[in-house]
Amino acid sequence: MSLGLAILSCALAAGTCHAGAPGVRAYAVRVSAPEGSLVRLSALDVPRGWIASFCTPRVCSPRHVTVPVNGGSAAIQLSYAPLASAPAPLRELHVAARAGAGRDDARLTVAR
Repeated sequence: MSLGLAILSCALAAGTCHAGAPGVRAYAVRVSAPEGSLVRLSALDVPRGWIASFCTPRVCSPRHVTVPVNGGSAAIQLSYAPLASAPAPLRELHVAARAGAGRDDARLTVAR
């Protein structure tokens, strides 16, 4: 199975990201997979003091989510919310995708 994954800034993913709470950092995750696939996304290597959640306008799912792929691609917001007043630096995002026998990883270095 061909599976692709990318992490983008919300500015590059029109319609994917929505307003969040103060201090939350939001990114877009784009998945490409065969039509009708169910792709499980997982946020990995989340720094101490942060919680990573995959969010739609109505609900957020901490750490992982299963996304249906229609039309060959899907997108979802990935939000990092601080749990402490001084969380560890958020330097790199790491997301893994699994669907059937396919697996892909994406990383994004966060600008300081």
